[in-house]
Amino acid sequence: MTVHYSVLIVIIGLFFIQDISCKKHTIKDDPSDPPSMDEAYLIIHNTNNSNGITLYGNQVECEGCDLKKLMVVASNRSASRIIDTKYAYDLELRLSSSNSSLLCQFASYRFAENGTYVLSIMQNTSTNIMCSIEQIGTLSYYWTPAILGIITVILYTVLVQLWHHLHCRRHFNHFYTNIFHSQATDDNLNIRTLSSLENIQQEAINASNNRTRRALPKRLRSLDTFRGFSLMVMIFVNYGGGGYWFFDHSTWNGLTLADLVFPWFTWMMGVSVVLSQRSLLAKNVRKRNILLKICQRTAILFLLGLSEQGHLIKLTNMRIEGVLQRLATCYFFTAILVLVFERKENNQQETIQLSIDNNIEQPFRTELYKSIIQYWIQWLLVILVVTVWILLTFLLPIPNCPTGYIGPGGRHNHGKYWNCTGGAAGYIDRLILGTSHLYNDPTCTEIYSTKIPYDPEGLLGNLTGILLCYLGAQAGHSFIHSTRVHRVCIQWIISGIICGCFGLGLSQGGHSDSWIPINKNLWSLTFVFTLASLAFIVLTILYLLVDVRQWFTGAPFLWLGMNSIAIYMCHGLFGVSFPVQLDVDDSHAQQLAMNLYGSLFWSFIAGIMYYKKVFIAI
Repeated sequence: MTVHYSVLIVIIGLFFIQDISCKKHTIKDDPSDPPSMDEAYLIIHNTNNSNGITLYGNQVECEGCDLKKLMVVASNRSASRIIDTKYAYDLELRLSSSNSSLLCQFASYRFAENGTYVLSIMQNTSTNIMCSIEQIGTLSYYWTPAILGIITVILYTVLVQLWHHLHCRRHFNHFYTNIFHSQATDDNLNIRTLSSLENIQQEAINASNNRTRRALPKRLRSLDTFRGFSLMVMIFVNYGGGGYWFFDHSTWNGLTLADLVFPWFTWMMGVSVVLSQRSLLAKNVRKRNILLKICQRTAILFLLGLSEQGHLIKLTNMRIEGVLQRLATCYFFTAILVLVFERKENNQQETIQLSIDNNIEQPFRTELYKSIIQYWIQWLLVILVVTVWILLTFLLPIPNCPTGYIGPGGRHNHGKYWNCTGGAAGYIDRLILGTSHLYNDPTCTEIYSTKIPYDPEGLLGNLTGILLCYLGAQAGHSFIHSTRVHRVCIQWIISGIICGCFGLGLSQGGHSDSWIPINKNLWSLTFVFTLASLAFIVLTILYLLVDVRQWFTGAPFLWLGMNSIAIYMCHGLFGVSFPVQLDVDDSHAQQLAMNLYGSLFWSFIAGIMYYKKVFIAI
């Protein structure tokens, strides 16, 4: 397929017209300013009380943190402040003269955006104090922009499906008319018509046979659709996600929508490794040449990751690890593992078999053997990699930190381990890479007030990343060795259930105080199993909809999936310039509209590339 580089140069040139400065949202302490996005107005009335009081509070997202002093209110006076509304609060009222004298408390109280709240303290008797919080005024329509955004994406997808249907039907009608026009001008019309009917009948028979036995396509449309959906969500999140906390990465433990897409890319890369290598081996490509291609692709991915930093930096301050760097690392080890221990099938038909109602059927136990058991050496090596991660994470001694600590440091656990962010993962990165080469603004900084750099794509997380990538390779093995659609789906569903049981079991149902919490910053073992479980389920659904039943073409997500690396790099390097993004006010409605527009813009660019047959791969 031809790549029109001139088209790309013109597109890239548009993004240098105007740069946009990003505004950082901060919480204001000046009560004279009206509350803005993710803020509320809190007023405290200390009436009929002879003592001054102090309000202490802590966002429940900050696990194991001491309460902070929020405001002091003198006797028979009132005070106010702007308060953050992203997360719920634990609040306590104490006497200012004695912090140990607790007057009243509120557990997990959530303030609504732009609301005005009145906290009243009344002393009825010398020992009886009443506290209450009342919401007054009009709240913002917090959920409305998010709901409308989801509806917009659904409508956009439906319109694309309708356009694709009409587009294909128009081309079919044009082709159909041309055929019969040429037949009408032929002198031997009857003979040619009879011949044409015979050809049509033969083509119908061939098409029927092709439905029962087809060669494995170079790309699974469902896999590209899955990749494109993940990329659209990633672009939306990188642009800001409308300022919503659930469209942002989790503070430390837990999962949000933003935490899903990057690990899914890693898992899908494992699927692609198996399909790609089997296709190359079927074409009698030597393993040495495949190895060179693996090394080349790894180097390109890693270099693209370094260039993603997007501005002139000194080598002494360059961030070494990153998103594409982790993808490169996981891809390299998984691809080498599959290549070294992959045997070339003697039966070439088995290599190119597609599991859609094939006439050839083999026992289910044979398929299980070919899908799993014959790769026992690969599984053994992956288990050894996971064992190394467990040993380093929970047994490596860390100076001035408890062994096995995997918390965010800072205020966590009452500030006992202030400089222990990430435990062994953070320590290994600081020891090997140095603090100047790490990410300086981890997600835990705002809540836990951490002071040291921590890289969520650090070295230790590559080990569990390899496991996640190989779980994707296992999905590829299940696909190529199955001879029935339902068997592919059964293996994927069972694999998803097993991974989900490991993830939820080791995290004790997703609790932070568990053996291994679900943690994106650490790429913990439970995080990897949970994301792999979801990936198995999602791919199964898309496989049935896109490849088997063909009820869904995959567009517009398919467009993004076919040019994922090009769109990802363009959105990162040039995506904050006109006409992709504009500067808007700090409100969820305007932020979400602009961020969603940016995501749809790139899907439109990907659609143009798709229909112009411009596909860029590495």
